[in-house]
Amino acid sequence: MKLTSKAARKASLAVAAVSCLTGAVLAGTAGPASAATAHTFKVCAYGNYTAYATIPQQGDIATTLIAPGTCGQLPLASGSTYGKVWGVYNTHPDKSFYVGTAHFTASKGWTGAAKGSTTGPYLVNLG
Repeated sequence: MKLTSKAARKASLAVAAVSCLTGAVLAGTAGPASAATAHTFKVCAYGNYTAYATIPQQGDIATTLIAPGTCGQLPLASGSTYGKVWGVYNTHPDKSFYVGTAHFTASKGWTGAAKGSTTGPYLVNLG
């Protein structure tokens, strides 16, 4: 099968994009473990409910749903100073509730946990 010049260009751009993404992923895994927590907003769901987090100053970007016993995180852009954590009702997974707000500096990031139950949720700073 012979590629037209337009198809060949698209194919080479796709290969270049995959190569860049692979390089970025590999670069992101290199280095000390402490570097992985800097500039990130990390939330662990240590309560009896699923949680998620948003960063309002970054267009309300959100983590995926964080199942109990697991963690999720978001990268922090410069100027971000707080994140909100929400829980999802076990019996009504289409409804959320407020857990708390974490304040931080984007250069240091934040790690914390959503704890408690759906009737008594709270947020803790894990350092």
